[in-house]
Amino acid sequence: MPVFTADYTTDKLTLGQRRVMLAAVDADGRLPDGANQRVLNNIPESWARTDPAAGGRFLTAEGRATLAPLGRFSLLARANPETSNMPGTTGHSDMLALVRDGLVVLQDSEGRPVPVADRWERGNSLRITERGRRLVGMPLTAPPFAERFPVHSRAMWKREGEPARPVQILGWPLADGTVRVLPEGTRRNYLQTLERPVPAEQIHPAPQAPITTVTNRPDDRRKTMTDRTPELPLDDELEALRGLAAAAVKPMTPRAETWEQVKALEERATAGYELAERFTEFDRRATAERWAPREWRRGRDLDTEEVEALIEQWPDLAALGSTFVRNLAAAGFAPFQMANLVKQVQGRRGLPEIQPGDVVEAMLAGGGEPRTIRLKVDRTPWPGGPDSTVLSDGTAVTAVVTASVRVVEDDGTTTARLVTDES
Repeated sequence: MPVFTADYTTDKLTLGQRRVMLAAVDADGRLPDGANQRVLNNIPESWARTDPAAGGRFLTAEGRATLAPLGRFSLLARANPETSNMPGTTGHSDMLALVRDGLVVLQDSEGRPVPVADRWERGNSLRITERGRRLVGMPLTAPPFAERFPVHSRAMWKREGEPARPVQILGWPLADGTVRVLPEGTRRNYLQTLERPVPAEQIHPAPQAPITTVTNRPDDRRKTMTDRTPELPLDDELEALRGLAAAAVKPMTPRAETWEQVKALEERATAGYELAERFTEFDRRATAERWAPREWRRGRDLDTEEVEALIEQWPDLAALGSTFVRNLAAAGFAPFQMANLVKQVQGRRGLPEIQPGDVVEAMLAGGGEPRTIRLKVDRTPWPGGPDSTVLSDGTAVTAVVTASVRVVEDDGTTTARLVTDES
């Protein structure tokens, strides 16, 4: 039934007054200075109060009530602040007045404005505008209150000296500090079932109902849709799979009773089903994360004793230290690779500074009888292996033992020659 609003306004607005006062709503209540002075003079002080400090006139509560009498003001205040939808009880005469003043707009399902004549077409609905929100003091954006109490959520209304009552939140707090709620409960009369504005500070969160959990039997391994078991790390999951595999192939007791054999078969079947399910999930996780269990990787996790034994077996690793050896082993390095790394670093570090034109004497690399060669290099040497360095005299290149390289005085040698004991 339409809300009757004609008798709530004793003084009618002229078109000029309505136009100026609606413009004031868009300007946070301040009457526009450029409006017709005659119209401004005809607006009573009770509708627009003069503020000498701010240097202007501002709408009062009575002035806002003149723009939207009690019935229409209530309709605007009951609009859903999240969707902007107006209540379904908006009458035709109220709709025409609200649309005329730009307080609401009639839109189709795609948000496009439509004529008022199409009000009853399927999918069309009335929505409050920004001007309508400003008139009733409804926030333009969601306040912090909306995060704690969304529209249509449940809360408790607590008044001093009275028991708390469950209510349903119907909107956001308005500028006067009230929020519309709908009381709930079974023991209430007609007056207690009507929605009403209440102070926002009297609204408190509703207590959470306890969640009833049903404990499964130890042998009931079926999972439900409400299971929230956290995923185990892949290493722990692998150990669990091994336990299920052992249970699935557990031999039955010889000469056992029939019921014992049946129970053993049921346990093996249950373990087999769970093993298949968990291994499928295990394979999916290992493939998606690309991070297999540690024992499937090349790296090894060494403890202190294993690191000490490895250094004792490969003395060159002592230069790395126990922590570096442990990190290299976890990264997949083999002991001989670590030793080669040390030899390369130490070999380059022990090589003297050699410039083109220096005469160098060193022991030939490659095994066999040790022989020493002397030559004048034409370029900076470069490493040839873990223990060798390559020297060039412009004619050929020679691999020598890095540790034996030394710079000697120039004796006029121009070509490489072997150094004998007599020389």
